[in-house]
Amino acid sequence: VFRNPALQRHRRLRQMRAGRLSGLQSSLPNTTCVDVGASYYPHTSWWIFLESSNTTWIAVEPNENNLTYVKNWPWPASIETVTKGLSKKGGEQILYVTNVDSGSSLLRPVVQPSMSSRTTAEVEKYFFPVREVTIETVTLADVVSKLPHQPLIVKLDTQGSELSILESVLEGEARNNLVGVEIECSLLAKPYYEDSPRLWDVAKIMESNGFEAIDVDVIPRSAAKSKISSQPKQIVNECDAVFALRPDVASTKSPEMRAALLGFYVTNCFYAEAARSLDHDPQLLQYLESRGCNVARLRSELRTRSV
Repeated sequence: VFRNPALQRHRRLRQMRAGRLSGLQSSLPNTTCVDVGASYYPHTSWWIFLESSNTTWIAVEPNENNLTYVKNWPWPASIETVTKGLSKKGGEQILYVTNVDSGSSLLRPVVQPSMSSRTTAEVEKYFFPVREVTIETVTLADVVSKLPHQPLIVKLDTQGSELSILESVLEGEARNNLVGVEIECSLLAKPYYEDSPRLWDVAKIMESNGFEAIDVDVIPRSAAKSKISSQPKQIVNECDAVFALRPDVASTKSPEMRAALLGFYVTNCFYAEAARSLDHDPQLLQYLESRGCNVARLRSELRTRSV
């Protein structure tokens, strides 16, 4: 029985969205979605891939107790789990287990002098005390190497170690399959996790590998709707950054890769960009039509939603 209220809300949203883009889900290519840091619920922002029976969904989470939701998996995508930690090179690593386990990381939590006056008792209690545990890890490249050669999409939320984990893919053959990445990044000059990269560090590496930033969701985000506002603000802490294969790079890839990129645009609500992909890529149109997609209807839906 599907009882989780948060998942019920996501499911209703998913059904509403699916109804207005019927046909695209079944037309997507075989795609691998890897959710690294998959505690408590799947990454439902990628609803269109969850809705596709052509998707292999890999939930990576070392704490098996946080993966109980897979027992009542309601989506057409097939689900697999990986219950080992990930690191850049694999092998034994020290896991710094924070007082609240969701803050645990392969990087040591620290409060730098520049952050001490901003660190509340609540933040201190979240991180500390910290205990060290030795764990066995594998690389992200190890995980995807066991899967078929097909488009790859990755989400990473591992408290500071995201980029080092992703680099095992960027430095190997699997980078040729990578279509999109969503990655949590620090925006602090001195992050709470020792040696944690910042957004600009991540962006530089992603751009050098043929990707572009298409979205940055800043936390905390001001509620002000106008740039000219007296509403109070807070120093930005972190963000979820979304990177997609750059169009000129995508044009050199297979139709399957470009169809997965189209799905990545749509599931992240970049409808105008998805429509442009269809307008300028006859080979992509032919591919989708051969898989039963009503492209004319899809174009119309995307244009309606982009307004």
